[in-house]
Amino acid sequence: MRHAKVNSRFLLPVLVISLTASMFSDRQTAAAQQATLDQLEAKLQQQYATIEDRFAHGPAKMVYPPDPRERIHRWQEDLAQSFAEAGKTIDEILKLNPPDAEKWRERSDTMWLYSQPSSPPSTRTVFGAGEVQKKARLLDPPAAVYPDAARLAKAKGEVRLRLVLASDGAVKYIFPMKPLKHGLTEAAIQAAQKIKFEPAIRDGKPASQFATLSYEFKNGKGLPPYFPQHEFYF
Repeated sequence: MRHAKVNSRFLLPVLVISLTASMFSDRQTAAAQQATLDQLEAKLQQQYATIEDRFAHGPAKMVYPPDPRERIHRWQEDLAQSFAEAGKTIDEILKLNPPDAEKWRERSDTMWLYSQPSSPPSTRTVFGAGEVQKKARLLDPPAAVYPDAARLAKAKGEVRLRLVLASDGAVKYIFPMKPLKHGLTEAAIQAAQKIKFEPAIRDGKPASQFATLSYEFKNGKGLPPYFPQHEFYF
């Protein structure tokens, strides 16, 4: 009996110490994961900046290689590689089980799509505007809301989005080619997600089409989107 009493006397302190150590270890693990997540997000922002720079300096602004077709091919390869690198970083973030994992999975899918090398249309499920018999047609698309932060900053300019007008009528795989600060990029993305459109037609059936949309903000308001004359020149 004495031995049992001795055990019970020390049992509670041992449990408290064990629980405290476990909680401390959990906090350390969570802090380390958050630090890693912050580092990966900072790395991703740098990779996004590289992608945006490649869009801003498209083949029309390149002088080398001399052959225009080779310039386009080189630019496409570099752009696809930049998307692939960003996709790897997002996959590392997903391994940390972030709280908004669904958002990160959508971003991963977007990076994967745009990282695919140039290939014949017969091997793809998304097509360029010149690869369909009938282009997708926007149906009275809404203008982006001009956010209060932009109003305070008197911000203006153009947000340009690369996206897919999918065969099922949904707007997917949105990536800001040309972003702006003060909430303007987010406002453009939110407006794009609400677009109604008639899907493109290829081989007599609805098809998914790549598209570029411009959202302009000026005079304290957002304007309806439009297809720019040159997709990769701004």
